[in-house]
Amino acid sequence: MFGLRTVAVALGTALTVTIGAAAAHGAALPLVDDPAGYVDPFIGTTNLGNTYPGAVTPFGMLAWSPQTSRGTQISTPAPGGYQYTATRIRGFSLTHLSGVGCSGANGDIPVMPQVGDITTSPTADATDAVYASTFAHADEAARPGYYAVGLDSGAGAELTVTPRTGSGRFTFPAEQTASLLFRTSMSETGSEDATVHIDPATRTVTGSVSAGNFCGPQSTNNSHAYYTLHFVAVLDQPFATTGTWQDSVLTPGGTDASGGSGYSATGRPVAGKGSGGYVTFAPGTTSVGMRVAISYVSLDGARANLAKENGNRSFDTIAVAARKAWTERLRRIAIGGGTEAQRRTFYTALYHAQLEPTLTSDVTGRYMGADDTVHTLSAGQKAQYGTFSGWDVYRAQVQLLTMLDPVMAGDFAQSLYNYAGQRDGEWDRWLLQHGKTAVMSGDPSAAAVAAIHAFGARNFDVRGAFDSLVRAATVPTANDSSDAGCNVECVGQRPALDKYLELGYVPADDCHCWGGAAETLEDAAADYGLSRLAKALGDDANERLFLDRSHNWRNVFDPAAVADPGLAHNVREKIATITASGENAPSEGKVQAFDGDKGTKWLTFATTGWIQAQLQEPHTITGYALTSANDVPGRDPRSWELLGSADGVTWEVVDAQNGQAFTQRGQTLEYPVADPKPYLYYRLNVTANGGEPIVQLGELELADPAVATPAPPDGPYTGWMRDRYADGTWAPGFSPSTGTGFVEGSSAQYTWMVYSDVLGLADAMGGTAKAAERLDAFFRKADGSFDLSATSSTRFDATNEPDIQTPYLYNYFGQAYKTQETVRAILDGKWGDGTGGIPGNDDAGTMSAWYVFSALGLYPTVPTRAELALTTPLFPRAVVHLAGGRSLTIDAPGDGRYVRDLRLDGRPRTKAWLPATAVRTGGSLVYTRSATPSLTWGSGPADAPPQN
Repeated sequence: MFGLRTVAVALGTALTVTIGAAAAHGAALPLVDDPAGYVDPFIGTTNLGNTYPGAVTPFGMLAWSPQTSRGTQISTPAPGGYQYTATRIRGFSLTHLSGVGCSGANGDIPVMPQVGDITTSPTADATDAVYASTFAHADEAARPGYYAVGLDSGAGAELTVTPRTGSGRFTFPAEQTASLLFRTSMSETGSEDATVHIDPATRTVTGSVSAGNFCGPQSTNNSHAYYTLHFVAVLDQPFATTGTWQDSVLTPGGTDASGGSGYSATGRPVAGKGSGGYVTFAPGTTSVGMRVAISYVSLDGARANLAKENGNRSFDTIAVAARKAWTERLRRIAIGGGTEAQRRTFYTALYHAQLEPTLTSDVTGRYMGADDTVHTLSAGQKAQYGTFSGWDVYRAQVQLLTMLDPVMAGDFAQSLYNYAGQRDGEWDRWLLQHGKTAVMSGDPSAAAVAAIHAFGARNFDVRGAFDSLVRAATVPTANDSSDAGCNVECVGQRPALDKYLELGYVPADDCHCWGGAAETLEDAAADYGLSRLAKALGDDANERLFLDRSHNWRNVFDPAAVADPGLAHNVREKIATITASGENAPSEGKVQAFDGDKGTKWLTFATTGWIQAQLQEPHTITGYALTSANDVPGRDPRSWELLGSADGVTWEVVDAQNGQAFTQRGQTLEYPVADPKPYLYYRLNVTANGGEPIVQLGELELADPAVATPAPPDGPYTGWMRDRYADGTWAPGFSPSTGTGFVEGSSAQYTWMVYSDVLGLADAMGGTAKAAERLDAFFRKADGSFDLSATSSTRFDATNEPDIQTPYLYNYFGQAYKTQETVRAILDGKWGDGTGGIPGNDDAGTMSAWYVFSALGLYPTVPTRAELALTTPLFPRAVVHLAGGRSLTIDAPGDGRYVRDLRLDGRPRTKAWLPATAVRTGGSLVYTRSATPSLTWGSGPADAPPQN
């Protein structure tokens, strides 16, 4: 029906000149004229990218996309509602998040074209066996502003959108009953309440849902509603019959229903709870059109949005306008050259980077505030935006948005300030629409606002925002000293701020945070942002104050810290195969339990479980050790048996422990074996954990005195970031692979997260040469080949934010050519134009922004400064269109991976960074490439990017 790959090929024809021929004749490469034709919304729908393929405009409030299912109604295969490998669709929801982790959110008001009679409550369809349909990707298509699919049930859906409204065309087989289900309570992570009202006289369905529950399964502190979404849907066919349902009760002929799913003790929707309504059309109906709008303010707001943006415009007219909106925005960066796959990857990344934040204001200028009161836009503000994935986006995405559209970015900064003012001056690190979730760590609002200002936005209350952020950074609140929501959703804007002010770091003990060392590093980054804002405002005292505070990273850097050698005589290198009762592969799989990396972990979704190693030959284990993982203690093993077997079938108890407790994260407990015997198989059988529905284990070590102790996998280097107690002592159980004290990362990864004092970090490591050596080990194996697998927590992780700037640090260490090698290895090895073409969660477009910058050969290594580190551009030609008609042009003819020299505005430049003025006033970069590295360009002592 709709051939996805056929569509992609047909659309990707804007650049027609043969690249090699153009280059050979010295002609300027043509620039892509139709960038929207290169966007493939299916990129990122596997490999944990968590993107969605549905119809949406840039930063649109309404994103109409399918909710897929694997047969469990109360869970979704991937956050964002869609996973390419899922086989069923249970509805087309009106809101979506792009690239997020946890368990997702939004997915509000799924609308499902249903073929056949409706005889039972859709809420009672626990396995999605009845009111969902299988589909094939051959019958699916997606492009910017448009999505279509033919379902195996015989129904079909075509969707297109404006910023706040949608138009749908639903088709049905003529010989069967045709209906539309409005599954009002079935938001992606459940709902607190929902309503539906059906009006046959006006062919209208209206209603609402109160939802939220972002990361609820990770911390039930968030299992409540943060917003109420109102909708109005107008159909072009009369209703033959109507009906509603609540929980398991179906009411044929009904026109009103209410009731949400509620939330279980595990933070998920309650199975069998919820409400909705349906409309059935006359026999023989084969096509139904629908116009729909949403509002976070009121039903009247939704109606106003529908009238203003949708009106009586045809489906095709709206689809063309949506495509045009994307074309205009994507044309702000024009590229020339490269392969078809590279162009698809680039423009899809630029597309994904502009999905969030999302509009929250109606066409009337009204929006729901963080105080759950209706507000109107500030003077001069064009739009109010919500959905701020702060911990992620402050590192790269807001910089890209501001560079391309400083007015929109200024509105975003004003939006964050508005929400903070409505919450008594508290800025949230992860807003879902206007609702506080407190997910992640640090104070990213300070860095994000500073970055938006540094990259050129001026149309917001800079002084007001600065004063508010300074107060939040200097006056502790009750929330800052609260453990509510911890670890994932600690409610304080600056957790343990009182201790941070007193000690210069966030202590590991009683930190009211996810991880003390990480919190300190995040606060230091935020403080540097405040120092930059202060400088821009002429506030010398605060500039000095916060610059000094930005050096607090030094208080969690232990110059004497070394790798934990682990249990002596460990047999991990003698293991032939590993099996387990269950796992969360690949990143939390069974292999991680025996990899010698205590920062990784094995995890299984059960209260009990086992993991086993088959050795290459029998070994006599005389002692063993268990290391607790980084998450909540309730997941730790409490009681277990260590079993031995000669054949893997008949088992004997080697040791048994009951009622054990790990008092710290990353803690290792050792146990002797009273009567050791040789076995070929060893199994740890966890018979009880701390009560959570998950068993996790950082490491299982088995020791045989006859085996030589293997070298520590964490490496030989000295000096690492680590957790520290309030009394100044360092937390025990440290190794560079530890995740204790850190957030979604390890000490080895966070040690490099010193954005504004890179050379100071290098000095602490023993100088730039030693720092570069350590960086080599961070990216490469001993044989010099790259290790970008993200399977070791002592190496670079391209799938998450804390270390995404590290490839550019060679520019500080006098080895710029290694930045060029490393960035290109990541672009080529971790990104692509397939469904798995994003390496992990896209995190509201942050990772896509990293790709866009890096493909251009630019990167904001210090998030709150507008100077950009340089590397070899991926494309021979690019033009970045800036505000005011200015442009930044990049010419890099040839295909060499290295920079031999560079001219900026016609003058030779040896520095491996671009001055801040270039992102606001433009400029011309002309590179000379080389197939071999230059050991001099960008590598002199005076060539390092500015900082401090």
